[in-house]
Amino acid sequence: MASADRRTTAVESLFAAPQMLRYFAELDELLTQSGVVDQLHLHIAGGAVIATKSDSRLTADVDVISEGMTDRLRRSVEEISRRHRGLRADWLNDGAKLKRVNLPIEPERIYTGHSLVIDSAGDRYVLAMKLVSGRPIDEADCEILIRGLGIRTETELLDLLTQAVPAHLHTPAMGYFAADRLDSAYPSRRSQRRSSSGPSL
Repeated sequence: MASADRRTTAVESLFAAPQMLRYFAELDELLTQSGVVDQLHLHIAGGAVIATKSDSRLTADVDVISEGMTDRLRRSVEEISRRHRGLRADWLNDGAKLKRVNLPIEPERIYTGHSLVIDSAGDRYVLAMKLVSGRPIDEADCEILIRGLGIRTETELLDLLTQAVPAHLHTPAMGYFAADRLDSAYPSRRSQRRSSSGPSL
């Protein structure tokens, strides 16, 4: 069974921003044809947002962090997946809603259709989510966002995390991860790091 799981993962389609927008257009057309009356307005975060900022970033899914994943939308998402070999049945999903942070979303419009409108969360929001998650896949994404936001100090990252999540949810691992991402975003920092027992975050 384990080998079968690995084969499934190996053929799972990864897509860049241009293909993602084409999937949105197909989804919009399908929703319109199905008789959707009220325009669906979604907010997304995660790797899909980074893909809109970096040509080299691919993703396997699009994380919806807002309400709006209706049953009809989910069925339409599955229909689009059947048209494209390897595309996940839940390539658009709201599994990340539980990881939302307490920051303004600061939305940026990335797609407008007849029945579907999609905004990406702003860079600060996405960075906070990824710093809290602290997964290996988030490392390069955090570095892209740190540079894009012009963040240069650990204090700035600490302030962001303080705004994003309650203090009792902060962990040492979160601090180490954030400090390492700052160092990796600006390699010259590594030689300037003070000798201490760990980062101040």
